[in-house]
Amino acid sequence: MELQAIPSPAPPLHLVEDLDQALDEAAERSEQARTTPEPELREPELPARRWVPRELLGMPLVSRLLRFAAEEWLMIAAAWVAIALSPGWAYPFLAFFVAMRLHALGVLLHDATHMDLRGKEPAVRLLELLVGYPIASTLDAMRYHHLRHHKDSGMPTDPYMKPSMRGRPWVALLIWLRHLFLVPWWTLRGPFGLAAVVIPSLRTFYARAFLQDRSGHDLTLHPEVIRCAKEELGQVLFHLSLVCFATIRPDWVIWYYLIPAWVTGLLAGYRVLREHDYAPTKDRSIRTILATTCDHNLTGVGRFVLAPRNIGYHIVHHLHPRVALENLPRLRDYYVARWPETYPSAPRTPR
Repeated sequence: MELQAIPSPAPPLHLVEDLDQALDEAAERSEQARTTPEPELREPELPARRWVPRELLGMPLVSRLLRFAAEEWLMIAAAWVAIALSPGWAYPFLAFFVAMRLHALGVLLHDATHMDLRGKEPAVRLLELLVGYPIASTLDAMRYHHLRHHKDSGMPTDPYMKPSMRGRPWVALLIWLRHLFLVPWWTLRGPFGLAAVVIPSLRTFYARAFLQDRSGHDLTLHPEVIRCAKEELGQVLFHLSLVCFATIRPDWVIWYYLIPAWVTGLLAGYRVLREHDYAPTKDRSIRTILATTCDHNLTGVGRFVLAPRNIGYHIVHHLHPRVALENLPRLRDYYVARWPETYPSAPRTPR
């Protein structure tokens, strides 16, 4: 009797592929649910991801992100030199400039979270050192909460969901001010994560408090949580190096880095609060993304100060999370021209 070979199971989807599949499935369900009403009752046509030309969907490259990181660090270095040579009254302006560029480093790390990286080659480690550790985040930690935000945007499991601020400006203000503690809190994530590697009972709290997990599950044996905890070693070594340097020049560490990093939390918080309406959602359809996601600060000073590296092109970013940030302006232009009735032609403020 001839035995038939049992096909090996397909490898599990990478997180970024799983996110794309979720968006495609939501779009397919939305199309199947639509009817064809009388012409005078027909709704405006919704955008379709599958119709977008492939040349507009270029993905991030580590080499390009390293180049962008070098540009940001050149600007930071120039600002540091200016701080050293300028009178005291100029410090707030120059420190704010450093904070802006640290925020831009976080945007570059954000772009890397959408890459299909199944390991960390030396170039990826270098990128993480340049754009992650200075803002107190590892690539793995940001990927954990950010991809879950994309997949479950507006749902109870969305790490960034803040329904309490909708229509309540004072609550929104308090939530924004809370971001002053973002970098200090993320700094605590490193040693706690390393402790969670050897003390399994800490892992669920580590994931909920520092990775913003909202699943409600016991995460003691969750492989992604364990990997995030192990990857905190590089972050901790970076901060220990900073502490050692602070014993020699504490004034440099405080004025050139810590104060700007403190302000960076406010810049990141403002951006996050501008990106969505934070209305509860029940699906991942394009209609829902268009209704709850906001483009903002697409031009001029606002783009440079508050939405660096095209992060303000947020609707197309949610429609195509794997598209590189440098390609988002052309992608948005395509959507506005192809679907003018449904894609917002101008930025708007969250409701």
